[in-house]
Amino acid sequence: CKGELVLSARGKAHAKRIGARFAAHGIRPTVVSSPMCRCLQTAEIAFGGAQIVDPDLRQVADAHSGQLRAHNAKAQAILARNRGATPIVIVSHRPNIDQLTMELLDDGELLVGTITETGEVEVEGKIVIEP
Repeated sequence: CKGELVLSARGKAHAKRIGARFAAHGIRPTVVSSPMCRCLQTAEIAFGGAQIVDPDLRQVADAHSGQLRAHNAKAQAILARNRGATPIVIVSHRPNIDQLTMELLDDGELLVGTITETGEVEVEGKIVIEP
């Protein structure tokens, strides 16, 4: 994590609350994560780690449309390959999720959706777990 931002105490507490909410409902998801430290820390604290970590899921600058298209294509391919009976959690960056789903997230919000055969996310709603 050298040179990268890491989770604050507030971020760690939020990740712990997210994991507890999933566990309380018996949800054991497949976790897909960006390789960035904050995402990996969130995946570890909330879910015990990520099963899929892909370097192409790094945070993409908002204005770089070529990178966004490449990111979305890679994310959709991963989602399409892993869709099925097990829920999938994507631990990523707000700009990436915003672009992948065309939904804007606020602090503490998690999206719930259905993954199509092509890996697109059809958003069903949002869950708020206060940070």
